[in-house]
Amino acid sequence: VEDQVTIVIQVNGKLRRQLTINHQQSAIKDEVLALAKSDPKVAKWLKSGKIKKEIFVPNKLVNFVV
Repeated sequence: VEDQVTIVIQVNGKLRRQLTINHQQSAIKDEVLALAKSDPKVAKWLKSGKIKKEIFVPNKLVNFVV
């Protein structure tokens, strides 16, 4: 079992960032969403509008629909 997991962060379906986090932390939706929103490269895409939907796939993907 790997200790680290790479999670893809997308905004409107387009790749914006990849985060590498601990495997145990990757299953907690609120923590992963908070990390993704606080990342500067992702935040600049989120500030342009209101988040309509947050899609979370454990250990794989976070997608924000703006």
